Amino acid sequence: MPRRARCPYCDRLFRVDKLDEHVVRCRQRHLERNQPQQQQQWQRPVGGEIVVDGTNIAHYLTATGTPRVHNLVIAQRSLISAGYTPITVVSAALIHRIDHPDILEEMIASGEVVESGRGQNDDLVMIRLAQRKGIEIVTNDRFLDWLDRYPWLAGRLRRYRMTPHALILL
Repeated sequence: MPRRARCPYCDRLFRVDKLDEHVVRCRQRHLERNQPQQQQQWQRPVGGEIVVDGTNIAHYLTATGTPRVHNLVIAQRSLISAGYTPITVVSAALIHRIDHPDILEEMIASGEVVESGRGQNDDLVMIRLAQRKGIEIVTNDRFLDWLDRYPWLAGRLRRYRMTPHALILL
């Protein structure tokens, strides 16, 4: 039996191989129907800064459940080569669970990755950063806990897929 997943906009079930193309169409319909006039004026930037959910990316397709620093490196390289300036935010707890904490420490020290403070919610750090700078968030998280408080958020979430060598924005 094929795996199924729900659309984050209409909550309908789809086979995983059909979900992405539906979400793109459904997202556009959702934006047209539900955004107030001033929110519709916001245009998706081509290139420029973009917030990256580093914790989400580190956990992407890990067979053992251990987050991988390799995913963060691939994401950084892919976004930079696509013309973006990624601002990767990770939770403070990630360094204790990731497969190569020494590499993550180097990335934090060099400024490639921003670590949210201890006890601070990394989702909220990303949301406030995206709001302040007027940019998108690359994540596969739906931020359901935050949509009531930040209604503009649904239009600024950018889903992705990863291959062994690249991150692909959807």
